[in-house]
Amino acid sequence: MRLLLLGALMAALQAQAPSPNQDLWAKLNPFFGGELAFIDIRFLNTPLFSSTTNYWGLTVGSNYTYFRTEDDFLAVGPGAQVTGAFQFLGGLGTNWMIAVPVYAHAHIGAGATAYNVQRLGLGVGAGLRFVSFQLTYTTFSSNYVGKLRQTYLNPTAFVDLTFNLRRVSPTTLRLYFDVLPSRRNTDILGSIDPVPLDFRTIGGALVYSLPR
Repeated sequence: MRLLLLGALMAALQAQAPSPNQDLWAKLNPFFGGELAFIDIRFLNTPLFSSTTNYWGLTVGSNYTYFRTEDDFLAVGPGAQVTGAFQFLGGLGTNWMIAVPVYAHAHIGAGATAYNVQRLGLGVGAGLRFVSFQLTYTTFSSNYVGKLRQTYLNPTAFVDLTFNLRRVSPTTLRLYFDVLPSRRNTDILGSIDPVPLDFRTIGGALVYSLPR
């Protein structure tokens, strides 16, 4: 009889123990959404173009919960996302941008973890942003001049506000900016030698947490 009870207890404990995959999924907070990014390009601290180039894109990513409080009010950990963005120029072609930020984050309230049920939340984060882009520049009469391609890695930061009013699929408004620009000596049509250009990305995103 004792052996039967011991066997039943061990079976119950094994059934309740989460698998490594379940434990990983419980710590992830994946999201997807849309993004509008601006690339600020400057020559000797002066904007290179009269208007900042904007890119509309789609983004996917996830925050990982390294530490959380028992009530899911506070969570900290690493996170990453990938954004693919475009700007259609008709006969002049298409501008494109790929951005991959990797960061450390801290969130309180809504959006802290996938199981938080509060209505509002706030988050901050900092890390590095890799950007690769193509930009087509024209004359004032919209005649084609050339293409500018560049890749850079900048320190970046963000702040976001999460709304969980219906308590399903929390919605997050995120604003981000590169803390420091990246300088590159770049060939520009009309210049004899490469000129030092500073590149910085600024943008906003509206993302939705994937439901459990």
